[in-house]
Amino acid sequence: KKLEDNALQQPHSTAMGDEEPQTQDMVTEPPEPGAGLDDADEGAQAQKAAMATQNKMNLQTAPIRTYLDSTVVPILLQGLSALVKERPANPVEFLAAYLMQNNPQKA
Repeated sequence: KKLEDNALQQPHSTAMGDEEPQTQDMVTEPPEPGAGLDDADEGAQAQKAAMATQNKMNLQTAPIRTYLDSTVVPILLQGLSALVKERPANPVEFLAAYLMQNNPQKA
């Protein structure tokens, strides 16, 4: 019991034995005058490209459900809704054609 109480009072440390740094103790310096982007539009495009790359990486490592919910489910639900309204003779071909025509990733 005393060991448990003592362990609860001890600060947690990393594998190296060092304590984790406190974020409130960190100080950031202000940017130097003239620092920044020369072209704001180029900076916005770069940030957008970086976010797209990050999102793509996140999708690659996402759990299956998250991946499907983010990529396939929205367009699939729209296609199934159209399928129910039309009720075609060949529903698989209809759905395939709908998905191909309405692909949000089409360039």
